[in-house]
Amino acid sequence: MFKQYFIFIKNKINIFLKKISGNYLTKKVNGTRIEYETLFLEYVNKSNTLSAFINENFSSDEVNFINKLGKLTQIVKKDTPLNYNHGFIIHHYLSKYLDEKKYDNITIFETGTARGFSSIIMSRVLINKKIFKGIIHTIDILPHNVKMYWNCISDPINGKVTRKELIKEYEKYSKNINFIEGSSFEILKKLNLDRINFAFLDGAHDYYDVKLEYEYVKKRQKSGDIIIFDDVTPNLFDGIVKLINQIKNSGEYDVNIIDSSLSRKYALITKV
Repeated sequence: MFKQYFIFIKNKINIFLKKISGNYLTKKVNGTRIEYETLFLEYVNKSNTLSAFINENFSSDEVNFINKLGKLTQIVKKDTPLNYNHGFIIHHYLSKYLDEKKYDNITIFETGTARGFSSIIMSRVLINKKIFKGIIHTIDILPHNVKMYWNCISDPINGKVTRKELIKEYEKYSKNINFIEGSSFEILKKLNLDRINFAFLDGAHDYYDVKLEYEYVKKRQKSGDIIIFDDVTPNLFDGIVKLINQIKNSGEYDVNIIDSSLSRKYALITKV
């Protein structure tokens, strides 16, 4: 418990410093429009571990939608390989869940909103399936209405913008998304959800944070409900790997590990 509170205080200080500086992700424009365009073309044209999965399960319209959204929200300048395969994974398994369960409303929970990529994809699935009562609650320390640089192709074109402005083109999908600012440690104490049908956990990657999020979701799920974990990768995010192994041993969920690349794996877990 002491370690968990130490991490919480450390994160609070980090968030405070970002707030007073106004630089949550980066303090400057990291690249030109051409550089981001080039990164995108390199990404979509390279070999993809999930190519067969994508070709089998997605129409060209859906692939184009995800790639266009990915270009805006997932193509960033960083040292690690670019990868937004989670967009296809979330889309497919949420669609399959809705087809099987036939719900007329649904509650989705997410941690790690970032620029809004996965939330918008989940919202699109709800709209495609005509689930008009569905809602997505998504948590991140990044504010929704504060102008900042996002380390993406918008920066050299538009300068500092809010997330709301960044994803303005996708406004129809934002209407059923509840953007929540804060850490899950704080927010989950006051987020009164009775039921969570589907969850995507991609926030803080520390064991204690992700376990807290998992425990919150687990208490609100029924048989057949789903949680997807991002970054289940040994030697990189060992805290998440540790939790997934514990879940597997508990027998409360069926666990399926999905390989996206050598450096990135996902866990799809289904409530027994």
